[in-house]
Amino acid sequence: MELAINPSKIISPLCYSVLRLEPYTNCGYSCRYCYARWYRGGRIKPRAKAIGMFAKVAKRLDLKVPFRLATLSDPLQDVEEIAKVSLKLMKIAKENGISIVLCTKSDRIARNPWRGTIEEMAKDDLIVVQISVSSLERNDLEPKAPHPRERLKALEGLDAPKVLRLQPLIPNYSFEDAHGFVESVKDSVDQITTEPLRIERGEIDFYSKFWDRWSPYSFEGELLKADCYEILEDLSRACKKFGLDFGLCKEGYFHLESANCCGLHMIDCKIRPTLREVYRVLVKRGEVSLNDLEFEGYLFGEDLNELPRPIKKALRFHEKLFLKCLRSKEVLERLTPLIKVEGDVLKLAKPEILL
Repeated sequence: MELAINPSKIISPLCYSVLRLEPYTNCGYSCRYCYARWYRGGRIKPRAKAIGMFAKVAKRLDLKVPFRLATLSDPLQDVEEIAKVSLKLMKIAKENGISIVLCTKSDRIARNPWRGTIEEMAKDDLIVVQISVSSLERNDLEPKAPHPRERLKALEGLDAPKVLRLQPLIPNYSFEDAHGFVESVKDSVDQITTEPLRIERGEIDFYSKFWDRWSPYSFEGELLKADCYEILEDLSRACKKFGLDFGLCKEGYFHLESANCCGLHMIDCKIRPTLREVYRVLVKRGEVSLNDLEFEGYLFGEDLNELPRPIKKALRFHEKLFLKCLRSKEVLERLTPLIKVEGDVLKLAKPEILL
């Protein structure tokens, strides 16, 4: 799907921002851990068709649904200096009142014309800016990107909602102490969102110098994730202490989160429901029948009928798989330790990790 991430047993139940804008075919930063390396290849080329497709859909969007810019490449990498595809996409979003999640490793956010466009969108609550780092001090796994401190400095001066995306979190690489890490950025950002490292099984030897606990991540293939619950718990506590919002990307530990993982609560948009919303219902009620689940106020069910066909179709696919995952004991247990399904009833679980 051109304007959406493909449905999957991980994305569909856990991700709010499944609509995407992809300005380039590849990424010049070539970070060693980059997840997109499994999906793309070839030369870096501007995707001019993304502009036309988005412009066509944007004119027909009455509901403020958020788009992520981007998922498979950095939207503000060096080629943007000339091609300006991302800038054009942001301007289309601004003209049509569409919300954008801008995620980048570039310090180009501090330069015009990008900065001016971002700040104009922010005045209308149409953009949240995420700077992605794997460490604030080390750059050896992403040597072609600006140094992390330069990225953070660029973010500091921006008048817009700001998220520091610690992605990936690499234990014993990203920082020495969670408390110290959060304290060092508390005056620069509004939120920290974290995603522990995902790797292929064949990469364990390289990353074992940092960490030695891994658990299955993907339902297909051999992807693993760093198993580091205690570090996530420390980050959550530190964010609470210093007054920062905290989110987790596809971890399933909803009790550690204090905010929408994408930062969408800081902008004007309507979102789809995820397992987080199910968890909140269960916290209040203890259990709920699958047949009684309702998501009033979210992009769900009949509300999708108001959307242009390509967007409606994409969100329908994700919704269908999300509901299917809720009925699968095997899938649900992999996605979160906090929810269990018994027949047609969802219940709040008491996982060992919390005891």
